[in-house]
Amino acid sequence: MGLLSFSCQKPVYNNQMILKEITNRRSVRNFISQPVTEDLIVSLIKAAQFAPTSTNNRAVEFIVIKDQNIKEKIFSIVGQTFIKDAPSLIVPIINTKKSTTPVEDLSIASAFIMLEAEALGLGTVWKHVLPDWVESVRETLHIPAEYHFINLLPLGYAQQMLPPHSDADFDWRKIHSNQY
Repeated sequence: MGLLSFSCQKPVYNNQMILKEITNRRSVRNFISQPVTEDLIVSLIKAAQFAPTSTNNRAVEFIVIKDQNIKEKIFSIVGQTFIKDAPSLIVPIINTKKSTTPVEDLSIASAFIMLEAEALGLGTVWKHVLPDWVESVRETLHIPAEYHFINLLPLGYAQQMLPPHSDADFDWRKIHSNQY
């Protein structure tokens, strides 16, 4: 009885809805060297700035990294080549004096960037920042102590796109009606 009580017929979706970006979005770890234009980066940041934040604090800020030397330094901390190979990195940061829910606010902003990137034909991957890396990344990027960050978003054009998710990937067993 775990399924919802409504009809389990396959829903009809308009291809212009955000579900298209959600199903098409896949993690990209291999990028071509083509740079990402400033206009596209502004679109990504705009999407993230319009993301909801707790009490509308709008405390999320963004470090955009294109400098190869800085990407190399970040790579030396996190050890994954897609960090230095991506044409750009976006690091969402948040002022913890303005936000009571920094992880949530950063997560939503990051998700909006990832969905906008998909809509613009760009690839991204969520690269978490382990606690052991925080101070090194903070020093490398000169992030003030009152700012928190949880991830890096490598950004660029994918070498190869993975196939989108399909209805076969959807699991009705994960929906529970009124209680578990």
